[in-house]
Amino acid sequence: MVSSGGSGADGGTTSDGVPDGGGPPDGAPSAVAVAPPGTSGPLVALVEPDYASWGQRFVAVILDNAILAGVTWLALGPEFGVPTLTPGWGSTAQDAARGGGPLVLVPVAALAVLLVLQATTGWTPGKLVTGIRVVREDEHRPAGLGKTLARWVLHFLDAILLIGYLRPAWHAKRQTFADSIVRTVVLREVPDLPRRPRIVLYSAAVVTCVLGLGYGYVPISSGSAADVGDDSPLCEVATPEPALVAGEIRPAGSVSINRDRRLWTVRETRTTHPGAVLTWTSDTSARDTDYRVELDARPGDGEAVAISRSWDIGTSDAGSWTDDEEFTHTRTIGADGDTHDVQVDITDPAADRDLATLDDQPWIDVRLLADGELLAECGGTVTYTEAPRD
Repeated sequence: MVSSGGSGADGGTTSDGVPDGGGPPDGAPSAVAVAPPGTSGPLVALVEPDYASWGQRFVAVILDNAILAGVTWLALGPEFGVPTLTPGWGSTAQDAARGGGPLVLVPVAALAVLLVLQATTGWTPGKLVTGIRVVREDEHRPAGLGKTLARWVLHFLDAILLIGYLRPAWHAKRQTFADSIVRTVVLREVPDLPRRPRIVLYSAAVVTCVLGLGYGYVPISSGSAADVGDDSPLCEVATPEPALVAGEIRPAGSVSINRDRRLWTVRETRTTHPGAVLTWTSDTSARDTDYRVELDARPGDGEAVAISRSWDIGTSDAGSWTDDEEFTHTRTIGADGDTHDVQVDITDPAADRDLATLDDQPWIDVRLLADGELLAECGGTVTYTEAPRD
């Protein structure tokens, strides 16, 4: 055989049309290929993985956590913590499980479903919508349940000053610390499906994310409050002490009503605020007496005290008025003695979790002390169910 069309150095061919060892023909695409280390097998092309951007990962986190927030709100209400796929950036499953009864399992189950989806397919609804996938670094297949759970726990390391969560913005492989430890990467990748199943899958993911955003992050709230206790037990008291000549103590309080609307659903949360109304007269010789009111509240069918509070009413010198978010004290000076009007109410937002353990008919104990000594006390059941629902 005699070659034609030029020498091998010039890219010629043999008479059979086979390249004679020269470079590719003009205009042909070039590729870089190497043999695997330590082998003499066929050449393998080195293709740089298409890593997901930090922005894509951030949007996916927002969408997935919105789903968990929406499920939590529907099951438990707005006062409970929301589990998250990114621990340290939001609540944990343990936070969400504090109180709420058996329904706390609903958001925890939703978190488990998302973790299993990510473990077995690499996608969650948020990742599917943004076109990214969590896979093993070496094989580019789903990470599996073990690596997925380890990655979720190790995100607590990423949460330290949020450095780990920001790391994909500059890391060569766009990895968080958790990704590097368990050897996972996040790639731009979508399911390879026929047209109709792909449309169904993406439609379901988009609808799920939109509902999550609506129920999880877009509240429209309103609130009101109503005083109660007009029909509660009234204790008439009288003592030989100049600090309390005669008076009345009535367990009372108020109900705050919060309405939280999200999409087509309205949740109404009624919070019981135990309190009391006290009126008494004191002798003119007791104007330096330091008064204090104490209150204990417990569920109507329970013995354990759910919440206790005390208020330093003070001496309230002539004509003075004290007013804060939990009590008022008016002292009217008279020639024959002074009249005291006191109203106390537990409205501290920090107490809402304890107040949530009270039912609609809690038992309230009220005590009036003067210079640390008990003057009078009164206890009874207060009904909060009749508060108006305006």
